[in-house]
Amino acid sequence: MKRYFIVLLSALLFLTFIQVGNAATVSLPDKSKVFLKAGKFYILYTKPAPPFVDENNRLLVPLRAFEDLFGGDVSYSATTKTAQLSWLGHEFAFVIGSKSAQMDGQEVVMDTTPALKNGAMFLPIRIFLDQANLESHWDDKENVLILDDDKILTGEPFKNFDGNDLSSENEDGAFRINDYTIKSNGNGTFKLTINATNITGETIPEGKADIHPLVSFGASYGGFATDSYSRPVYPAIKEIAENGTVSVSQNFPLKEVDYIITVARLFTE
Repeated sequence: MKRYFIVLLSALLFLTFIQVGNAATVSLPDKSKVFLKAGKFYILYTKPAPPFVDENNRLLVPLRAFEDLFGGDVSYSATTKTAQLSWLGHEFAFVIGSKSAQMDGQEVVMDTTPALKNGAMFLPIRIFLDQANLESHWDDKENVLILDDDKILTGEPFKNFDGNDLSSENEDGAFRINDYTIKSNGNGTFKLTINATNITGETIPEGKADIHPLVSFGASYGGFATDSYSRPVYPAIKEIAENGTVSVSQNFPLKEVDYIITVARLFTE
């Protein structure tokens, strides 16, 4: 399906949503923390639920995201509750509720289990960090797991953002994304609000920061939504004191949302 770009200018919002018809059923979280970052991209939402930390303090990510975002090849059997994943040059097999996994035909015992959530299988990402030599680190400053291997940034959401990014000169690591909220506007759109903290150790001047999301939609609606014409965000983000907080909001179609990602950065140009 041909991808297309939805310009989120306020003058066009009303016309865009009148044309697309009734919104499909969408189940988005009212509020969620952010635990995962891939390169410069914070992963806010992954259908059918955001990445989450389980009772064993392990981060779980939906199986489908390994294919859509990170270049893996996945399959799942609902009958046996078993998943196969080819990724990073290795073959993995998992069973929901079992700590026993397979890597290249050899048993690996995990310290938590894959889970079924909202009808989808979620995998503990720790096994890939331990067994497949995926470059990553836990950032205590941001309280987020960061995947450092650029080779895994193969998914369409990442490519779509870079293809519409008018601000290539920037500095990552300026913010901690604390959480985000989603609220229906009642007109076929939803309001995404991202809450962040300045962790640079100094004041960020007005207009020097950018927190900018992209939403990818499922096949029935298609495409993605972001706004290259307002990057850096318009109106400009006001001055943010050291350790100060900021909230950035943007409206998107309330459709079949697959992924929500964002950058959070300083402009250096």
